[in-house]
Amino acid sequence: LEPTMNVLVIEDDRKISNLLERGLSEHGHQVSIAGNGREGAEMMVGGGYDVALLDILLPGIDGLAVLERVRAKRCKTAIMMLTAVDTVPTILEAFDLGADDYLVKPFLLEILLARLTAIARRGQSTAPPILQVGDLIMDRSRRSVRRSGRSIHVTRKQFDLLELLMRRAGMVTTRDDLLEAAWGYLADVKDNTLDVYVHGLRSKLESRPHQQQITIRTVHGTGYMLVAE
Repeated sequence: LEPTMNVLVIEDDRKISNLLERGLSEHGHQVSIAGNGREGAEMMVGGGYDVALLDILLPGIDGLAVLERVRAKRCKTAIMMLTAVDTVPTILEAFDLGADDYLVKPFLLEILLARLTAIARRGQSTAPPILQVGDLIMDRSRRSVRRSGRSIHVTRKQFDLLELLMRRAGMVTTRDDLLEAAWGYLADVKDNTLDVYVHGLRSKLESRPHQQQITIRTVHGTGYMLVAE
């Protein structure tokens, strides 16, 4: 059964927002509409939304600026970019600024609904608030990562990848599972994007002299495995 959600649509094209409102309402979701970026940011920070569908090309402040603004205010609403902009640098920037998913227009309503359901399920995760592998500690509630008391800055996507790797430490985590954890169900992500993010994560986790070795091993043809030696 699909979870019912309170959805905020931030879209300046009234025809598209009307179609979204009708389609989502027919599936039991509550829908609110914002016609520009500034209004959308204020409504999202005001709270109460499970997910926001955010266009990039908006009047006033664009969708990426909205994303940056609401995440800076610690707004935890799940955000799906819903836009005609399909360039790789923009998609990567959106994820690094805190987007949970990215869907390019035109899209099928069925695909949008499937991704919304996946986002809702991820929000119901029952993983413990503190994860630890060796001297690597993740505080999920604060979204912080530390090694031997030293703070490690990771991007939002690196955090999501590391969380899954830590939960499955010592076991192989498939590429598909990692892609879903960080980019969402049915995400259209280029194959080497995951490798780029894992490479960056490896550099940040690199063990210092006299520290326990913690490494992300590549399991060729399958995925990755976090190992404390």
